[in-house]
Amino acid sequence: MKPIYVFPDIEAMAQEIARCWHEQVTKAVNKKRVFSVVLSGGKTAPLIYEKLAELEWRSRIPWEAVHIFFSDERCVAPNNEESNYKIIYDHLLIKIPIPKKNVHRIRGEEDPENEAIRYTKDIQKHLALRKGNINFFDWVFLGIGTDGHTASLFPGQNIINSKKLCKATQNPDTRQNRITMTLAALNKSDRVTYHVIGENKSEIVSKLVSKPSPSNIYPVSQIQGELFLDRQAASKIDT
Repeated sequence: MKPIYVFPDIEAMAQEIARCWHEQVTKAVNKKRVFSVVLSGGKTAPLIYEKLAELEWRSRIPWEAVHIFFSDERCVAPNNEESNYKIIYDHLLIKIPIPKKNVHRIRGEEDPENEAIRYTKDIQKHLALRKGNINFFDWVFLGIGTDGHTASLFPGQNIINSKKLCKATQNPDTRQNRITMTLAALNKSDRVTYHVIGENKSEIVSKLVSKPSPSNIYPVSQIQGELFLDRQAASKIDT
């Protein structure tokens, strides 16, 4: 893991993310570049996206330069309550003036194997817009599950070490089909930020930070990124 940042609450965390987002997109525009981000679902994410959608930030961020990708998706229709796209659409996309063509949705309603191939091509094609940058993305936002999973990469799965950028997969507990970016894609970002809140995440955070485990146990251990934590999530870190 990279640096750990502990915030008093999700409001303070979201405000810092919005500030950094504005700063980084502005720098990209000044350099005549696009700004490519990967967003995830989960319970914490909507609270962050709502902050970005507030007038203070949505009116200042040059959204025409932003391209949004998705870390993973459940194999459901885009209007399904379980859809990551719906979560991000309801809390962010519908509220900001981003061009439709800049939103790169994973089509969860399609055949997962075929969609993984199509989305891989979308990522690769987008690289041409990044004008020589060797990384696919500027910033990746991820959550952390209590089992150490991130995106739809779960412990013990064979796809963890896949060299493909996207793969069809399953949640091992629910057997729900999903499509996910792999380590090969998520690690090719200039910045990776894990946003984690709540006491129920404190145990896994402690294991990741204070008691390093073999990297093959937790997928999250194989994507190096900074930890943005609230006080409850950070409560069991050894000091």
